Amino acid sequence: MKHITYIFAFLLGLMAISAVSEAAQVTLKNTLTVEGDEITFGDVFHGAEEKTEYVIASSPAPGKNITFKASSLAFVARKHGLEWNPSRSIQRVTVIRRGQRIPEQQITEEIYAALETELQSDQFEMALTSRGLNIQVSVNELPIIEVESLSYSLRKETFSAILVAPADAENPRRYRVAGKIYQQVMVPVTAHLMRAGEEIREADIDYKMVRRGKVSRNVAIHIDDILGKSPRRTIRTGGLINLNNLGEPVTIPKGKIIAVTLKNGGIALSITGRALEDGAEGDVIRVENIASRKIVQAQIINAQEVRIISPQKRLAAIQ
Repeated sequence: MKHITYIFAFLLGLMAISAVSEAAQVTLKNTLTVEGDEITFGDVFHGAEEKTEYVIASSPAPGKNITFKASSLAFVARKHGLEWNPSRSIQRVTVIRRGQRIPEQQITEEIYAALETELQSDQFEMALTSRGLNIQVSVNELPIIEVESLSYSLRKETFSAILVAPADAENPRRYRVAGKIYQQVMVPVTAHLMRAGEEIREADIDYKMVRRGKVSRNVAIHIDDILGKSPRRTIRTGGLINLNNLGEPVTIPKGKIIAVTLKNGGIALSITGRALEDGAEGDVIRVENIASRKIVQAQIINAQEVRIISPQKRLAAIQ
């Protein structure tokens, strides 16, 4: 009976040793990812048991990773009663913190709104110049971003902003973002192709927002400056209208057969002539006498008639 008791005790001892051995088996996890602000033994190892919640390091920023030497990790584990010995193939252990990326469009909209408030205008264009912009928050945080501070220079056409994310956190992370800002102005443009000599009417005009820096002193800004005028050269659809390219609408085009009149006192003569150049009402143009082939200077009266004028009147007409 005593012999049986010893055997039973021996078997119980073996079972206890086996259980301890199994409980103490610690292995490295295949996927090492975390979501919170801290890394624990449980994030790294299988079999950490009561040491599962023990914090061994702070987590990196969302979307980033942190790397430990395998030998250092093994030392910390053994120090806390976890037996883990890395194989020769494991030199380093990398832990990744999961994150959710804030879209660049959302970042742009936040900065645009802040600039709009500062400028008290929405007539501007902006573009980010910061490269590789990658702002992330953890998976258990709201993907909210906010402009904490903003500075800009309209002369240099630049801006710089400090962003915080997540915006509702007590200690949000901060990011510096830079970009370009271009003031814009609304200008009249041609709604369709305008050929030389055509009169510009309100129906021929559309409007377009363009960068102020592209609007020279000669570009039309007010519609009143161009209505009733005529291009000297063709203007493409949507093109800016250069005031130097405008004149009065062509009343008589080059080559047109017209009546040439001469009035001197009570005498009035009329001959048939051909216009040698375009002209608007009131302009003095060269006209060829069809019969004699002589060329005279005449002032345009209307679309059918020009009148030969004296040198004195001609000088007054062109001044």
